[in-house]
Amino acid sequence: MCPACNLPGGADEVCPNCGRNTALPPAQGSLGPEVVAAIHARADTQWRLACQAHPHVSLSSRQLAEKVVRIAEKHVSALKSDVSPEHVVEELIENLKWSDLFLTTACAAGDSTAWELFRKQYRSVIQFAALKTSTSASEAAELSDTLLTDLFLPHESGRGESKIAQYHGLGSLEGWIKVVVHRMAVDQIRFHRRDVPIEELELELPSSDVHAKADQSIKERDTQRAREIVSRCLTTALEQLNAQERLVLNLYYLEGVNLKGIAQFLKAHESTASRLLDRLRAQLQKSVNKQLHEEFKVRKTEVPHLIQLAQGHLDIDLKKILSQ
Repeated sequence: MCPACNLPGGADEVCPNCGRNTALPPAQGSLGPEVVAAIHARADTQWRLACQAHPHVSLSSRQLAEKVVRIAEKHVSALKSDVSPEHVVEELIENLKWSDLFLTTACAAGDSTAWELFRKQYRSVIQFAALKTSTSASEAAELSDTLLTDLFLPHESGRGESKIAQYHGLGSLEGWIKVVVHRMAVDQIRFHRRDVPIEELELELPSSDVHAKADQSIKERDTQRAREIVSRCLTTALEQLNAQERLVLNLYYLEGVNLKGIAQFLKAHESTASRLLDRLRAQLQKSVNKQLHEEFKVRKTEVPHLIQLAQGHLDIDLKKILSQ
């Protein structure tokens, strides 16, 4: 009987109405029945939250719980005998990135809606990480396309498990993806025997239960790379302006001259000065976006992500560029 719908479970003990498990499986491996029950209870709560966020993704509560049970099994089996499995599992389920795990488990189960959500949310992350570790835009595109394919292909071992199923929910999915991209880049360099120092691409990869430091390190590298790319595009965009336009931007951004002062300099109305500044900002933005798309092969839909990474430094860079 389903505890939520009061309907009898099907032959596979899954509620035909809501997908919740109507009976718990027997304890697995080193996990006792109480630990397994605790995992299923927490998984059911998190499953309901995830279903509210992604109502069209098809994944049952039991599938999510069994994924967590397998993760817990691996963690407990790697522990010393004097460590309590109950304590480890309790800490594990508190630290899991449940929403990310829900999405990747559904992807691994073959749900097309989950795959589309994943691709929409993380394609730009994959492509930018590939761009950062590649020597050309075409190489980055090949790397990102390869990863998107490999994530959903069965494992080479023949067990039928895709690479996306290897995500274990400890640490953000974005951080995990970036680590995978870097590993693939290093593998490709070694395979082709390029004359590129491997240490320039290697990361201090985290263990399976610690991702926070790797997430932060990768984020800092991505931000720096975004800043370099956007700044380069911004420099080119500024060079396309005439001397007076650059001077107006210089007065406004560097000297702190207000609109009234700009208008006096131009011998025009204040509203005219305001429109000029708006036009120049729009012109710079259009030029930067075009360069990112054409020169660095950043897709138009992914430009905002790149700008967002760099935007905390754009005003500073703009001032530096204008002062040169």
